[in-house]
Amino acid sequence: MIQSTRLKKNQQIQLQTQTATVIDKLGEGGQGTVYKVRIDGTSEEKALKWYFVEKINEPKRFYNNLKENIKSGTPSAAFIWPEMLTEQINGTFGYIMRIFPKDYKSFSKFLLAQTSFNNFGAMVNGALNIVRAFKDLHYKGYNYQDLNDGNFSINPITGDVLICDNDNVMGHGQSSGVAGKARYMAPEVVRGEKTPNTKTDRFSLAVVLYLLLIGDHPLEGQKTNVPCLTNTNDKKFFGTEPVFMFDEQDDKNRPVQGKHVNAIMFWPCFPTFIQDAFKKSFSKDSLLQSKDRLLDEQWLHLLVRLKSSIVKCSHCGSEMFIEHIGKTICPDCKKSISAIGYLKFAKKRSNLEMNVPIYEGVSLYDYHMNESSEDYKTIAANILVKPGKFGLENKSKNRWTVTAPDGNTNTKQPGETALLTSGTKIDFGNGNIVEVISN
Repeated sequence: MIQSTRLKKNQQIQLQTQTATVIDKLGEGGQGTVYKVRIDGTSEEKALKWYFVEKINEPKRFYNNLKENIKSGTPSAAFIWPEMLTEQINGTFGYIMRIFPKDYKSFSKFLLAQTSFNNFGAMVNGALNIVRAFKDLHYKGYNYQDLNDGNFSINPITGDVLICDNDNVMGHGQSSGVAGKARYMAPEVVRGEKTPNTKTDRFSLAVVLYLLLIGDHPLEGQKTNVPCLTNTNDKKFFGTEPVFMFDEQDDKNRPVQGKHVNAIMFWPCFPTFIQDAFKKSFSKDSLLQSKDRLLDEQWLHLLVRLKSSIVKCSHCGSEMFIEHIGKTICPDCKKSISAIGYLKFAKKRSNLEMNVPIYEGVSLYDYHMNESSEDYKTIAANILVKPGKFGLENKSKNRWTVTAPDGNTNTKQPGETALLTSGTKIDFGNGNIVEVISN
C-alpha cells in the first residue's frame, strides 16, 4: 500500500518544467498538507498541496483530472485554481497554486465572530462574489462537489472572495468520489441517493449564503438541539428528516433562544424577497425531492436587489435593509421607516421582479441599466433627496429618456437628475424601462 510522503524544509520538488523548494508548512486537511514553496530561480512564493494519496479514490484518475483542469484554466479569478502539477514521489504528488493574501480572512472566522464585515455592502458583495464565481464554474461545465465553509476566504472590507480546494472539481456527470462535508451536503447525497452534481451544488450554495447572511445553519434549530451530532443524527437531521428553521408549515425546528442568536436577530432584518428565496431553497420539495432550487443567476439577481435595499435609518443612522413597500423596522432603534415608492422595471430578469426602493442613498448599478450586464459594482445611478423631492442622478455613460405622467418627454445626460414623481417612466436605453410607483 502506498504511504503518504511528508515533505521537509528545503526539500526540492520537481514540477513539470521547473523545480520548487519547500519553505514552510501552511496547514493540513483531510486530503493532504499545504506547504509554502519558492519557485526556484525566482522570488515567487506559492502554495503546494501535497496529497495523502491513500485517501484518494483512484489516484491516477484524480491526477489526470487535475491535469485537465490545469489545461482548461480557471473559470474565474476568484478560484485559487491548480497551476502546475508535481512529479510523483513514492506514488504521491501535489500541485502548485496561489497563496491567499493576508487581508483575506477565512469564512470560518466570520462564522465564529472572530472577524466581521466592515458594512452591509461588503457582506452583500461577498455573497454576490461567491454566487458569480460558481455561476462561472457551472457555465464552464464543472461541478464543485465539496462546497463548504472551508473553501472561502473573504476580504472583510471589500467583500472580494477567493475560493480554494478546487482539486475535487469535476465535469458535469463525473464524480470525484468525495461526497462533501456534513451539514453542507444536499439531503439526497446524505441519504445516499445521489452523487454530487450541479443540483446538489445549488443546495450547498444556498447553505453557504444563509450562513454568510443570517449567521446560523438553516437546518439547525430546536429539533437538532441534541447533546451530540452523531452520524445517525447527521443522516436524520440533514438527510431523511431535514426541516428549515423558518419553515412556514413545520415549526418543529425553530431557532432556540440563547443558542441560535444570529438567526433570531438577523432573519427579521432581511427583506421579504430574501426570506422567500431561502424558504424556497429549504422547502420540503427542495429537501426531499431536490426541486425548486434557485439557479445561480437567480441568486445573483436577488442579491443585487438586496444591495440596492441598503439604506441608513433616518432616525439613528444605522445601516439596514428597507422593503420597497410598507414599513421597515430599524433593528437598532426599533423605529419604522418607509420608502416613498419604488422603481418598477418593466421586464423581469431571471424570471424575477426587479423593484428598487426610492429612499435617500439607494444606488443602482450597471446591472440595472443593461440587461446583459452582470456588473454589480459600478454605480450607474443614485437616489437623491431634497425637501419634498426625490431624484435619480444619472451616473452612467448613457442618455436617459424620461416620460412624465402627462406624456411629455425629456432627456437626462450623465450627471443630470431625473425627478421621481408617480407615473414617471425612465428608459435607460434599449427599451429597459422603469416606472415610478408611489406607496
